Amino acid sequence: MTYFLERIASLLLDQYGGHLEKQCLVFPNRRAGLYFLKYLATKIDRPVWTPSIVTINELFNSFSTLQKADSEILLFELYKVYCRIKSSPESFDDFYFWGDMLVNDFDDIDKYMVDSTVLFRTVNDIKDIDQQFGELTCEQIEIIKRFWVNFNNDKPTHEKTGFLSIWSVLTELYSEFKRSLLQKNIAFEGMVFRDVAEKLNLENIPVTNWDNIHFIGFNALNNCEKSIMSFFKQAGTAKFYWDYDNSYLSGNKLNSAGFFLKQNIKVFGNNMPSDWDYNTLLSVKSGIVRRKVIATSSDVAQVKLISQLISEIPSLSPENAHHTAIVLADENLLVPVLTSLPANSGEVNITMGYPLKQAQIYTFVKHLLLLQKNSKIQNGIVHFNHQDVINILKNRFITGLL
Repeated sequence: MTYFLERIASLLLDQYGGHLEKQCLVFPNRRAGLYFLKYLATKIDRPVWTPSIVTINELFNSFSTLQKADSEILLFELYKVYCRIKSSPESFDDFYFWGDMLVNDFDDIDKYMVDSTVLFRTVNDIKDIDQQFGELTCEQIEIIKRFWVNFNNDKPTHEKTGFLSIWSVLTELYSEFKRSLLQKNIAFEGMVFRDVAEKLNLENIPVTNWDNIHFIGFNALNNCEKSIMSFFKQAGTAKFYWDYDNSYLSGNKLNSAGFFLKQNIKVFGNNMPSDWDYNTLLSVKSGIVRRKVIATSSDVAQVKLISQLISEIPSLSPENAHHTAIVLADENLLVPVLTSLPANSGEVNITMGYPLKQAQIYTFVKHLLLLQKNSKIQNGIVHFNHQDVINILKNRFITGLL
């Protein structure tokens, strides 16, 4: 069986030989790029320069002078702007939770290049929606209508009053927040995306050292991503490769998994070779596909069972281990699974994040916060709880210094 990324590696080698350094490969995430390199390495028989491999985020960052800021910096900057706009703002502790949501919302606004003044316009009457939201799509208008009907059908409450109070300043908050960030030459991710997309719309052509840019494995695209892809397609330097099963697009009724893919292929085309077969194991009836459901009594039993099932795979070797995936429903099981895997299993693909709360640095910071929280001041002298002090002194980040 030939895999999607493996076929692309063969295709690029056939087309460009050992001169891949002038090609740029854009993936949705870093993992896809790592696996592409793994496949490429198995197909080359001499030293070659690898192509530039970037994520879509890195591609946008390379074309913008703005520097993406950490979320903590963004939250503090947003809070400063909020304090200037609101006469009686709440504390930062109260602001933190919904301030984080606002940053995410502003990020989406810019990625989809939405007119914020239209989006945040205060609607006092449901009849005003048709007149005031003419720049939005029919689907977006319908969503707003449903929201405001449900929002206004009751008596005023404290929560609704607070919401309307915040909603009324969102346009100014969004504009001032972006202005404040621009003065510091920093930005949130969507702001970087929009900066590049607007420059492309003004035909400010970015300078690249690549002959071609290959967009690989994308699905749902925001408006900024569509802009940059359209720009390079019109320039004749973009190629597109879509990974899907035939069942997504075939038949009278469109499979929801192919909702975005169908439009993407129509707009950007498809550069996968003609011999590529889109009938994957999802749609082809084959005797090699088996599904087994096993009941376990506990999480520990799951971990032990995974180790047993991995060791029973007859063809598993360090060379092909990355074709075997472990997908966990609970990320807390990640560390126990890693420590329980057979020693000779190779690099099995475990598509999971590592929970921060299980990291040693998290425990250390938590103890520091408890030290401050439980401290007391008597006669001008700060006293700390002895157990909090001992927990810090026993932490491995401190024991090596003592």
